[in-house]
Amino acid sequence: MPESVFSFILAHQGDAADPELLRWIKVQLDHIFGSGPWAVVAIMGFIILAIPILVGAVYLIQANRRAAADTIDSEPIQEDGQEQERVP
Repeated sequence: MPESVFSFILAHQGDAADPELLRWIKVQLDHIFGSGPWAVVAIMGFIILAIPILVGAVYLIQANRRAAADTIDSEPIQEDGQEQERVP
């Protein structure tokens, strides 16, 4: 068993990716965005910053909805329309 793990580690490719493939991807992205590498950096930076902001905004919206729903459900109302007094 240890021999197979060791041979797997030795057989593993050391490069992160094929350099030709990375060059092709870069050329395709430059062709799509047209403005050069700074356009890609700006777009990727915007996406990276927008994701946590969007998650935080959704969290705050849901927290406000839950708080509003809890206040409506937590105040029992009697049949005559008056609120019932809560005993601690």
